[in-house]
Amino acid sequence: MCGSMAPGVPKLSVVIASVSGAASILECLERLEALPERDQMEVLVLDRRTDGTAEAVARRFPWVRLEAGLAGRSIPELRWKGMRAARGEMIAVIEDHCLVEPGWGAEILRFLDSPYGAVGGPVENGATGRILDWAFFLAEYGPCMPPLQEGEVDLAPGNNVAYRRAVLPLDEPAWGSLWESFLQKELRRRGVRIYLSPPMRLYHKKSFRLGEMLGQRFLYSRSFAAMRAAGKPAWLRLTLAAASILLPPLLLVRILANLVRKRRNLREFFLALPVLVLFVSGWAAGEVAGCLAGAGDSLARVD
Repeated sequence: MCGSMAPGVPKLSVVIASVSGAASILECLERLEALPERDQMEVLVLDRRTDGTAEAVARRFPWVRLEAGLAGRSIPELRWKGMRAARGEMIAVIEDHCLVEPGWGAEILRFLDSPYGAVGGPVENGATGRILDWAFFLAEYGPCMPPLQEGEVDLAPGNNVAYRRAVLPLDEPAWGSLWESFLQKELRRRGVRIYLSPPMRLYHKKSFRLGEMLGQRFLYSRSFAAMRAAGKPAWLRLTLAAASILLPPLLLVRILANLVRKRRNLREFFLALPVLVLFVSGWAAGEVAGCLAGAGDSLARVD
């Protein structure tokens, strides 16, 4: 990795898989650069783009630890590569289209001396101009958006979480091919405690075209379902596939119930309902494909 930083071991490392293009990652890095804790942290960017994104990052943010030329690598692989290279006592993982708030870094550092091995925060919508983007956000991140109850949890949002370096199984390469929820479940099994901290908030700012959104949901669901079904007998994979067909109405009810409970964005839900129906249908189709046919190349194609 190239890039320079202040001498000494950083307290916080921030790992970002660069997959969305220059505009997203540059805005993300601007927010991180402005944090008051900047002198206590390092930022690692793992770039798989082939459109000059890495060059733009290197020019604008020479202090970033940048590794380019990673075309074809999956997001979990990029993140795990960065986590293994990170030097901080805490290792945070965010997405390249996420914007942190001013108190984000300070809140993570507050947990350095806590009994928790990981801390996560809420995810708010940063792309509010189109109903299409609301549809994606409500379906994908609705459970992660404020208000959230502070305290110990089983899982933290995978795109807004920081792990204590000491609890991560960094010598086990298999975790580089799995999504964060599988890692967090394993950490919980090993006795690691995870905390949800509402002040550790960031904004998810990404806009989609309809076809792109549906395609990405299919790919993610297929890769996730294949991971969950790996090693399972054929009869159980068939059962999981059959159950996935029932997902669309279940998911719609779950999304609506979450919004009713949080008392927010009901208008956006009903305006986005036609898109949400397509979205959860693609979700179910991806799960069926993953259970029956495996992941294929879906993991490497998720953006």
